[in-house]
Amino acid sequence: MEIGSIAEWATAVAETAAVLVALFLPYFERRRANQKSSRNFKLMVRGLIQRAVQENDPHSIESFLNIATFTDAADRDEDTLATTRQILELFQNKDMDVTRRNTEIKALLETIQP
Repeated sequence: MEIGSIAEWATAVAETAAVLVALFLPYFERRRANQKSSRNFKLMVRGLIQRAVQENDPHSIESFLNIATFTDAADRDEDTLATTRQILELFQNKDMDVTRRNTEIKALLETIQP
């Protein structure tokens, strides 16, 4: 039984590497795309909440949450959506002082990091 030449071994190693790259490249590309999408989603949520605090109007957050539950973000970014729901509940609490509410919203907003 012959081991083979160095050229044959190099070819075999290169073919194996090519197969491995072909198998795992889609996984890494999908993962990178999901990370980018999640980052963009969090940036959008942060901007939406900041604008709602400035305008003292939570209607845009409520509409956003209703729409977001039907997207792929509902599974991928469920922590962000849960935090956004908490912020909406703070807005809807009419017994809370506005300054305290804004402080708590700011603290929750800091947990949404892109």
